[in-house]
Amino acid sequence: MAILLTGGKGKTSIRLARILQDANIPFIMTSRKGGSESSDDLPVAKFDWLDGSTYESPFQHHSMKGEKVSAVYIVMPENEDPATPTNAFVDYAVQKHGVKRFVLFSGTTAKKGGPVVGEIWEHLDQIGVEYCVLRASWLMENFAEWQYSTTIKDEGKIYTACGDGKIPFISADDIAAVAFHALTDDEVPGETVRVLGPELLTYDEAAEKLSKALGREIVHVRLNQEQTVQQYMKIGLPQAAAGFMAWLEFNTLNGSEEMTNDVVERMTGRPPRTLDAYIQENKTTWQ
Repeated sequence: MAILLTGGKGKTSIRLARILQDANIPFIMTSRKGGSESSDDLPVAKFDWLDGSTYESPFQHHSMKGEKVSAVYIVMPENEDPATPTNAFVDYAVQKHGVKRFVLFSGTTAKKGGPVVGEIWEHLDQIGVEYCVLRASWLMENFAEWQYSTTIKDEGKIYTACGDGKIPFISADDIAAVAFHALTDDEVPGETVRVLGPELLTYDEAAEKLSKALGREIVHVRLNQEQTVQQYMKIGLPQAAAGFMAWLEFNTLNGSEEMTNDVVERMTGRPPRTLDAYIQENKTTWQ
């Protein structure tokens, strides 16, 4: 058994790789540059969603030592049409290498047959493989590892279109732990599971928690949808991806994320991390 991880060294893939490594389960990570961008002991194969000639590379990587890939973790690409190359690779993995299980990372708003992730979800369902769609809420790591790290540190501000929408912020460590079980347990946990944090918070409340921990005022700045598109494009997202993220934030304003469950504790045996704990562990990022 070996696990193939897409998503480069993104927030969930890198953490999932470490869990697999600790469990002594063979795995291969992927990136467009392959092992040339790896500065640690994690095996990385050259792979590009938009270049079918690279699809074979992860399956033949020397680190696999003859192990057959049994499952694939999918983090879809951030291009204008992510479903088409993702479904093409899924077909390749099934038809050429007999992969039987896929775990698809997505947001909570994904629906089978809907746009973007929904097209991949529907395809997995139609071809008859084992699969699970992990529908995760907003990641805590966005505060320290992505769009908010610089604005919190330099401006004391968090910019969103989420308004007073309540969010069960979830740690990438918890998502990776759930993904590990979905990929390696004897049975998948279901067609889809919502991966949610332990408490419902607005961005105003998150800013208050940051303010208390850092000893200075952190403010949530409310944007409209178009301003949010520009904010995401400023940090490098293509317009289509920026528009999708802005749409997700606007949905959050309208209550799309207001839910909690016990999935993390039920699947991993421990409760999910709180935002307070995450902030304390990452304080130096914003100081």
